[in-house]
Amino acid sequence: MPNLQPNTYHLHNADGTLKVDYETSSFIGQPTLNLTQGPSHTTPIRHFSGSQIRAVSTEIGTLVSVTTRMTIDSGSTSFSFLLPAISLANISDRQTFDTEAIVTTHSGPIPVPAAGVHERYQFIPLTGEANFNFFLLESLAEPLSKAAV
Repeated sequence: MPNLQPNTYHLHNADGTLKVDYETSSFIGQPTLNLTQGPSHTTPIRHFSGSQIRAVSTEIGTLVSVTTRMTIDSGSTSFSFLLPAISLANISDRQTFDTEAIVTTHSGPIPVPAAGVHERYQFIPLTGEANFNFFLLESLAEPLSKAAV
């Protein structure tokens, strides 16, 4: 039985106002993340790709983070979620799971007050689905590159 790692994740909160679509590698070979925070019909989808996405493997899963707001002096906000280790039995499998998102508000480079807590966390329960997507352009690129040699 194969031990296939998912490369596509779709997550949402209970009322559907938070949605995340994350691909560990897209058809261009980079990770992509689409984030909607608010009612779908009034909130734009925020797109992140490549180095804008930080994924760190830890003993409790993979922590995926993006910076959603950055200022010069008043701090920043990041959005993170935890992906558990998941294995799929075959390429057509889908696996559902529960996890948490964390919205972190970071104080600025010169925090006011200087002493105290500099990050504040908002935890949001998420339900997700993991699956494997086979990207056609990736599969075509290899034979084309060999033909060019």
